[in-house]
Amino acid sequence: MELTSKPPLVPSTRFTLALVCFFGCLVTYTLRTNMSFAIVCMAVENKTTEVVEGAVSKCGKEITASSSSNSGVTGEFEWSKAVQGQILGAFFWGYLGSQVLGGYLATRFGGKRVILTTILGSSLITLASPVAARTHAYILAGLRVAIGFLQGATFPAMHTMWSVWGPPLELSVLTGVTYAGAQIGNVFVLPLSGFLCQYGFDGGWPSIFYTLGIIGVIWCVVWMIVVSDRPSTHPRISEVEKEYITKAVEAAVWACWFGHFAGDWGAYTMLVSLPSFLKDVLGLDLSSLGILSAIPYIAYFVVINVGGVLADFIRSRKILGTLNTRRAAMLIGELQ
Repeated sequence: MELTSKPPLVPSTRFTLALVCFFGCLVTYTLRTNMSFAIVCMAVENKTTEVVEGAVSKCGKEITASSSSNSGVTGEFEWSKAVQGQILGAFFWGYLGSQVLGGYLATRFGGKRVILTTILGSSLITLASPVAARTHAYILAGLRVAIGFLQGATFPAMHTMWSVWGPPLELSVLTGVTYAGAQIGNVFVLPLSGFLCQYGFDGGWPSIFYTLGIIGVIWCVVWMIVVSDRPSTHPRISEVEKEYITKAVEAAVWACWFGHFAGDWGAYTMLVSLPSFLKDVLGLDLSSLGILSAIPYIAYFVVINVGGVLADFIRSRKILGTLNTRRAAMLIGELQ
């Protein structure tokens, strides 16, 4: 069907969906990332660990018995670095197991239901995390596996939503807005966690989980009210916009898989380890930890949105085709 007019992107139902998805990605990443900072406040090394006075770290900082206390951290739990690593890594064991399943379920039952289930489930589990931590470290790790399993389905379901909502020459902008929420989630959660760790209720660190869990539940209510799986089932979309929106985009599955593997390896290593590195190696205080940990994701947010607009411009002006535009973006993104 050839359309004679193109409805504006702003305001539109499809752009409203992008904004709601933006905040959904923001919430998803706050629920994913909170443990990276919270564990800095929750845990200290076993007190039996021997420290040699006068020893110097590889960064040239002198190591003393009071190094941990200088950062302002007085952890509630005596967990070894091995246990802390298991808790931080537990999310990814769950995450690994549900990517393909999430895409299948979204195709069969609709992206709206799958995304609602994953974020609501992650929010409720996050609310239970302080109780789990005070019961046993491995119960907390088990909850992190569950959150990872749920969130593994979130982004495949987002892709399913945009396969029916995103016009081809707007798709880079719409998905750019959507996935920029992930980086703003990191920018938001890291300084907030630092503040709550110092000044929050119930000992500080539990307020991180309670606050973010409640925000997630509130977002789920908005999602249920505002979003529909398809333009054809949306109660408030105009007929002109409904006709304009078409399916697009064939996926080069293995190329995308390898591209994401290469990019996510570095991104998640930094996401999980940076707060602990800044505390343990550089000895920074909690306020500095939150701010410095957030800085890379501000740049990430800017590049995602500028890159989406630029990609759609290049394709619409036929400077490059869709395939070569994506190849160029992937190549530039991996040269980090």
